[in-house]
Amino acid sequence: MHIGVFFPGFISDQGGAFTFEQEMLKALVKLASTSSHRFTLFFDASSFCFAKTLTNYDHIEKVILQLQMPAKEERNLWLKIFDKMKRGLKTNSEVVRGISPFQKEINERKIDLIWFPTSVYLPVDDPFIATVWDIQHRSQPWFPEVSKNGLWVSRETYYAKYLRKASFILACNNTARQEISFYYQIPEVRFRLLPHPTPTIEHIPSAEEVKSVLDKYLIKKPYLLYPAQFWAHKNHINLLKAQKILLDEYRMDFQLVLVGSEQGNKLFVQKMVGELGLEESVKLLGFIPKEDLVALYCGAFALSYVTYFGPENLPPLEAFVCKCPVIASRVPGAEEQLGDAAILVNGSKPDEIAQAVRRLEVDPELRNFLIEKGQIRAAQFTSLDYVKGVFSLLDEFELVRRNWGN
Repeated sequence: MHIGVFFPGFISDQGGAFTFEQEMLKALVKLASTSSHRFTLFFDASSFCFAKTLTNYDHIEKVILQLQMPAKEERNLWLKIFDKMKRGLKTNSEVVRGISPFQKEINERKIDLIWFPTSVYLPVDDPFIATVWDIQHRSQPWFPEVSKNGLWVSRETYYAKYLRKASFILACNNTARQEISFYYQIPEVRFRLLPHPTPTIEHIPSAEEVKSVLDKYLIKKPYLLYPAQFWAHKNHINLLKAQKILLDEYRMDFQLVLVGSEQGNKLFVQKMVGELGLEESVKLLGFIPKEDLVALYCGAFALSYVTYFGPENLPPLEAFVCKCPVIASRVPGAEEQLGDAAILVNGSKPDEIAQAVRRLEVDPELRNFLIEKGQIRAAQFTSLDYVKGVFSLLDEFELVRRNWGN
């Protein structure tokens, strides 16, 4: 079959979305020649990805789409996604006069099936595979980042429109499949489970390199690391309260290092740091380069990933690679993703978060156990495994797709 793959092009400060997209692109380029299918990759011309330097390979062609995304770099991730989505929906009006630009490319190139490897989809008449990261606007609609300024309606309209029409949906685990199937009345037979792949970390820094990064940011050991954009659902406030317990009740002289780009909640977090008297023990670093973040993983006492959102999350996997013990929220899906490689806590209970940190301090064997289990988990499923899983789905669908022409 001739497969079209659309990459919207996230930028680096969009965190996990950027990492996931880049992992998929690199793995697909690497593995395309091993598949019996032919691939055409579509890129948004306004995107900041390495598509411009990607040359054409056997089985792969590159197409730059002039979709005229409005430049609104100040907007948060989901607003950016819906900028792209709304632009895609606008192209539907062109159908009255003829055909949308994307559909025109699909028809001219005789594409048999489209794969959307991220959660950004464009209107198409042809069969397509949709990828879903989360539908937390349904599970936890009270968070402003999925509800305010019309975002709840946008997300709901968007997913209801595309997921019900998708030939297949890629979900990360059973929790995700059950949620999506329930909320959108989609038969589970149309789902395929592909876990979130462990990100590729090209270089694990030496002890000297880690020290250099710690010195750069004036970080002292021991410290807890929380790389998360400043959204309300990331639960920074309960983590700050846990930090207060560690200092005042357990007398543990720990720093808390918060890394992530501003998404509208950073000033509130800073205000709470002051009210709790944590100015000396909390570092708010903002967005930092990936190589610095890797060094922080390697030097951290533990990752304290206490988000309210699931069903899977990327940073615990990065921590596993870097031999950083993981404390994570017991969100639906966390046990499927992390197994016994992490301490799971109720993120709404600061005392429980603090107790987990205390357990790691008084029990070195537990800490070593988590490091070992994390390394095993990290090796289980990579981006190459993910793309191979998609290839298997393509082979399966080809038996059906060969029954009609373009």
